[in-house]
Amino acid sequence: MKSLWKTILDGLTYKDLAGKRQPRIYTVVTGLILLLLFMAGGMAGLNRYLLMSRVQATPEAVAFPTQTMATETIVTSPSGAVDSFGCPTDSSEWSFTPTMISENYQIIQPACVYQGLEKTIAWALAIREGYSRAEATELLGFSEMPMRQMETVTLPKDANDLVDVPVSFIPPNPDFKEWRLNANGKAAVAYGLRGCFETSSVKGNRVEIWGGEYPVICLVVEDAENTHILYALNDHIYTSTATPIRSFLLFGYLGDGQWVWLGTQTEPKLEITDAKENASDRLTVATLYDSQPWDAKWLSTTYHLDMQTLPENWQSLTDENDKQYILSVLSGAAP
Repeated sequence: MKSLWKTILDGLTYKDLAGKRQPRIYTVVTGLILLLLFMAGGMAGLNRYLLMSRVQATPEAVAFPTQTMATETIVTSPSGAVDSFGCPTDSSEWSFTPTMISENYQIIQPACVYQGLEKTIAWALAIREGYSRAEATELLGFSEMPMRQMETVTLPKDANDLVDVPVSFIPPNPDFKEWRLNANGKAAVAYGLRGCFETSSVKGNRVEIWGGEYPVICLVVEDAENTHILYALNDHIYTSTATPIRSFLLFGYLGDGQWVWLGTQTEPKLEITDAKENASDRLTVATLYDSQPWDAKWLSTTYHLDMQTLPENWQSLTDENDKQYILSVLSGAAP
């Protein structure tokens, strides 16, 4: 036993020239570490004791500063101009943040800005569900159809370049109706936000405006997963088959919370081959942009607009004469 003790002692200490035992350097360091660990453990134990004492004590009433909390939920605008949703109408008061998937197509804050855009999206959905352009305009409270017929829209190609993108537009005939349907006769169109951008650039000490009257433009994907399209105009009805297609729509901000549909990019047009994967992408990207997908269910819940009733035997309405009549009226060749 004495031999074991002497071995341990010699390992921790040594004898100096005077014959006195001195602690070795690593013994001192180890001792300091153990002391620090002991102190940390003691402090943790004391904190836990104080915390448990607080928890087990009689609850105390907490006075919340109600006035401060209320003002934190209100969107303020330096100019004082807000839309019907309480959102600043001056787009210069909005902030734009890039995302991990795009530097050019960004998130707008405050998110209430999107509520004005959603109203125009609701119009686009309604006219895909059997409402005439005139009916959708009236039911959603627009003074005129929220769309503009343009040939091209200028988009940012990268950080320094712009590109004029050709766009197509829907027939503006106020009485024209259409349904985008799956094989079961259910509405089959959904939209999802893909980001927004300001139509101006700062170069040196100058601001170059290249978006015309639209200070902000948003890109929205249209997933037309329909297999049939039903057209109706002046008692003429025609049904055609269709390939599910993803298109890209552009919406411009007019001001005062109002957005208009500027058209659909002629390219790209992507065939939808996997509806589930497509829906997952639409949800993921829309969520990334602080938004949500917009579809028939959303239109019904938010604006109480359900798809218009289909004509009987709609799938059999394939008379080419009806098709030619509708096309001629839409093109202006017939009254």
